Amino acid sequence: MLCQIADITKGVISLFASGRLSTQDYCEKIVPIIEEYSAESGKICLYIEADVLLEGWESDSISGVGEIQLPRFDALVLVGGPDWFGNAVRLLGPFMQSEVAWFALDDKPQAIEWITAKLSCPLPV
Repeated sequence: MLCQIADITKGVISLFASGRLSTQDYCEKIVPIIEEYSAESGKICLYIEADVLLEGWESDSISGVGEIQLPRFDALVLVGGPDWFGNAVRLLGPFMQSEVAWFALDDKPQAIEWITAKLSCPLPV
């Protein structure tokens, strides 16, 4: 399940993730929100908070059937989740084209500070 939550700060797309995420979650929830924010500001910063019940994506989303691809974004911060979540971000983050960070739930204020600072960075050319 993926749902939009109150923005942690103006201009940051704020989401909550739990359980098993699906291609439908992505297509019906993330894409329209990103398109809306992109039209308004031209800059896409994502804050995704997860609980320990996060299981990952449905297998068809990563096996090539119903495959997803995130649209361009400027910064993404992931907060909380199970242990594997932070490890995955640390492992895959360097391969992403945008800035990505992970913070433990106890460090949520630092995560908000990190993503808020990205709003004031110049847009890439």
